[in-house]
Amino acid sequence: MKASDPIPRDLEDLPPTVPLQVASRILGIGRDHAYELARSGTYPIRVLESNGRFKVSKFDLLAYLGAVPRNN
Repeated sequence: MKASDPIPRDLEDLPPTVPLQVASRILGIGRDHAYELARSGTYPIRVLESNGRFKVSKFDLLAYLGAVPRNN
């Protein structure tokens, strides 16, 4: 998933990890502020960094939003 891709209507349809920009769009956090928070370790959700890219777990995002995943 790229940061510019549309956000699915059902957040459970997100891939297991999403770019920081996508999570930030969902949370209403601006791009620059999101990266500031991620670098300082104060982003509201655990941020995963790999090869200089920041990602957020879909499951952490859903938990933060108070959404309970469906049992399939």
